[in-house]
Parts: sequence; structure tokens; C-alpha cells
Amino acid sequence: MYTIDIFNSRADEYDSWYIKHPLLAKSEEDTIKSLGLSGIGLDVGAGSGFFTRLVNAIALEPSLAMIKLAKGRSWAVISGVGELMPIRDSSMDYVLIVVTLCFAMNPEGILKESVRVLKSNGRLVACIVPLESPWGALYSELGSRGHPYYSRARFLTVKWITEALTGLGVKVTGYVATFSRGVGEYYEAPSNVDQINAGRYGFVCINAVK
Repeated sequence: MYTIDIFNSRADEYDSWYIKHPLLAKSEEDTIKSLGLSGIGLDVGAGSGFFTRLVNAIALEPSLAMIKLAKGRSWAVISGVGELMPIRDSSMDYVLIVVTLCFAMNPEGILKESVRVLKSNGRLVACIVPLESPWGALYSELGSRGHPYYSRARFLTVKWITEALTGLGVKVTGYVATFSRGVGEYYEAPSNVDQINAGRYGFVCINAVK
């Protein structure tokens, strides 16, 4: 399950990050937009719907406080967890997962469910803050000091995501990333990168096709 309680009690505070850090938010927004996702899609662990609105997806979210925020940003919001999606087999053109896997007890279970609900040739995109990046190192350190959000997170590596997806029978087709200049307040346009270099970026979207 997700760490639901912290998002129920701090939904507005979490969502305010995007207002407080407009350059970072714009970098992440542009990275998601560059993916070119289309059709009927699902945003897993959609939170407040900040990214859901960019791709016009259905929001899947377990936190009731976050759902209230997401309702203003998505045409459809479903209450549920990513490890057991209330979605039909092979019904989605794409599944988007943005900084959700690190808060999950069973991230591989979410990926498995994502593959299940995808149509043949559907796209699965998992965006993470890589553990091996400067941002991942910073957030992990803050978590060890008791940060309300990062203390609940278990950051993953690009390699782990890639191998997990491959193991589920989907083909990893590429990586789109931003924040190559380390930790700081700045805007950076998204770049296509390879697996070897993806881990040094602070925000990476791993693309796969079923």
C-alpha cells in the first residue's frame, strides 16, 4: 500500500511544492509533455492531479484528501491503489506513474498491474527520482533525518526499474530526463538519455511498450 496517512494530512502542503518551486515544476511538466502520451490513459498514484492534467488521464489515487484536489484537474478520478487497480485488462492506451513507486510497499506489484491494464502496444511510463542521482541522495538523507515525506520513501535506481519492466515482458524503449546540473533551483528542458547516464539526472521517465 501507499503511505496514505501522510498525504491525507498534508495534501495541500505537498501540492504547494509546485508553486514554491516554479522552475523545477516547469522542468518536470515539460518532461511529461514531451512524452507525447495520447488516447485513454491512467495516472497511477496521481496525487493532486498536477501531472494528470497535462496528459488528460484518469487519475487513480488512494488518498481521499488528494482525490479532492485531483477532481479539479482530471475528467475522471478513481479511488484505489496501484497494486490492485479497479481497471479492466488491456483497456488503457498508456499508464503514467510519476514519483509513486518510491512510496509503494510493492512497486513491482504496481508495475505488474500497469502491464495488465495496458492494451497491446500500449505505453508504460515510470518517472522517478533515481536513488543514484544527487537529488535521490539528498532526499534519502532528508528522509533519514525524519522528513515527513521522504522518510516514507524508498528511492529506486534506473537499473531496478529497467530490469523490473523487462522481467514483466515489456520492452524499454528509452529515457527522458531533466536536472543534470545537480541540486538547485533552475529550469532545464527534457533530454533523451541512455540508461548508463540516466541515473545522474534528478527526474527520469523510463519508457516502455507492451
